[in-house]
Amino acid sequence: MTEFLSAADAVKRIPPGSTIYVQGSVGEPSELLKALAADPDAGRDCTFIGVSVPGMNRLDFSTLHPTARAIAFFGTGDIRDSLASGRTEFIPKQYHALHRYLEQDANIDVALVSLRDDGNGDFSHGFGLDSQDAALGQASLVIAEVNDRMPHIVGGPTVEGGKVDVGVRVSHPGPTLGIGEITPDVQAVADNVAAMIRDGDCIQIGIGTLPVALLRALRTKNDLGIHSGMLADGMPELVDNGNANGAAKTIDKGLIVAGVPNGSQALYDWTDGRSDIAYRPISYTHDSAIIGQIDNFISINSGLEVDLCGQLNAETVKGRQISGTGGSVDFMRGAQRSRGGKAILAMTATAAGGRISRIVSSLDPNGVTTGLRTDVDYVVTEHGSAHLKNMPVNQRPDALIEIAGPDFRDGLRDAWRDRVKGIWPT
Repeated sequence: MTEFLSAADAVKRIPPGSTIYVQGSVGEPSELLKALAADPDAGRDCTFIGVSVPGMNRLDFSTLHPTARAIAFFGTGDIRDSLASGRTEFIPKQYHALHRYLEQDANIDVALVSLRDDGNGDFSHGFGLDSQDAALGQASLVIAEVNDRMPHIVGGPTVEGGKVDVGVRVSHPGPTLGIGEITPDVQAVADNVAAMIRDGDCIQIGIGTLPVALLRALRTKNDLGIHSGMLADGMPELVDNGNANGAAKTIDKGLIVAGVPNGSQALYDWTDGRSDIAYRPISYTHDSAIIGQIDNFISINSGLEVDLCGQLNAETVKGRQISGTGGSVDFMRGAQRSRGGKAILAMTATAAGGRISRIVSSLDPNGVTTGLRTDVDYVVTEHGSAHLKNMPVNQRPDALIEIAGPDFRDGLRDAWRDRVKGIWPT
């Protein structure tokens, strides 16, 4: 039976030296984290494992105690100093593999999560499921913020009351994720992607301004499906207007399948009481074998730079980790297994006000390759699309240079000729 305590008393139950999972995204247990930060003894010698969403979850867990350390899967500006000092360790993981890591390899002692009281002694995941089911299955001590501001999802997965050792009653909204400015270039990219999507396709999008612009551009489509790691602002309009009804999905027909909602309070309010949302763990949403069962699955993701072979870097700038692998490669490979699927990489052709080309002759040698040249079917910018699937290596540069920023095209041609002289025909 769950024992209800204050947040300050709840964190005193955490044994020193524990490995602690902290739910991320919109379900971040903020009152428990504040209590940990305020208690001089809680968190002693502990290792915190968090699945923090860039721009939404801002706390550096290694600061919760002088002897604490942390493990991260996204390298953000908020943890830059602790990454540099070694207090936080970065582990690269494709998102589907993160579930197995939490379930089998991380040896989690304590799980700090956010749940909704179902009123019958059990709890539910009102802010989505994502990875916490793996942690709940491993932890010997589960401490939950029981938040009465959580949405209710009809028929969603539940957590038996006996699994939650300590509950802390709270009443606060979840953190929100801003949309940002939709510039004409971003909207042009979104419009080019929308032109590639057909009635009945099933879509996946990532985080950022471009996905929201794309969702707005899909208001002329019909019978769209949604299978994604996240629900985003713009999806409610597509569903409510009848554009996205899931009628053509080959599995989970009629359901909106996602891990979590990430966006505005209006988005969270929209999810309340719905029976057509199916929150699933990342072991399901990001499994390429499951995605491959969905005909006409379209993955739309972005990145920092793509080279003239079609290789993607979505994580590092000048060798510095600023993000993570996330789920983009999982969805790309799932789309390639789908009958009629497309793995689309969408980005503006330039960055930094037009001073930097996102299409480069070769990736930064101090950086990483997030997506292989075999993972991307299409690259789309405001200048058009390059269809790389089944395209020979020596033909790819011309296709990619054609959609690069006009000021960079001649330099890219010269750099490619120098790079492959005597190796590939140019």
